[in-house]
Amino acid sequence: MKKSQLRKIAKDIIENNIYLTLATADSKPWAASLYYRIDNKLNFYFVSPINSLHSRHIQKNPVIAFTIFDSHQPKNKGNGIQASGKAYILKGKKLQEGLKWFRTSILNSKDPDFAMAKYQLFKIVPNKFYIWDPDTKIDVRTEVKLKR
Repeated sequence: MKKSQLRKIAKDIIENNIYLTLATADSKPWAASLYYRIDNKLNFYFVSPINSLHSRHIQKNPVIAFTIFDSHQPKNKGNGIQASGKAYILKGKKLQEGLKWFRTSILNSKDPDFAMAKYQLFKIVPNKFYIWDPDTKIDVRTEVKLKR
């Protein structure tokens, strides 16, 4: 399949789903499913409790990986994204910028300081995206360069 077709499939997967599975690691790996939003540069945003395991991992090691897929795809026909990058806790001006892309009732309470005392807004800056090329007979991931 042409790279342009793979890029379109990858963008469609990202834009038509709302959950990703985030992989983090400290001394042990961890995976968490999270609601996400994207900005116009394909950065990802999510909110998590300050004391969640993946939040603590990111504070020590910002290198992450994630997947996005639709679990309702037919068996042996499904496709998804695997990606890597770094995750950052947003604060100050960066937090305000991130809130332009991510809206949730958790952070839109009457007392935003209270909400931010319990939760953090994160930004994932991906550095690589991979997708399965349906023209191959085996599950081999192909890197795709995604830009908006």
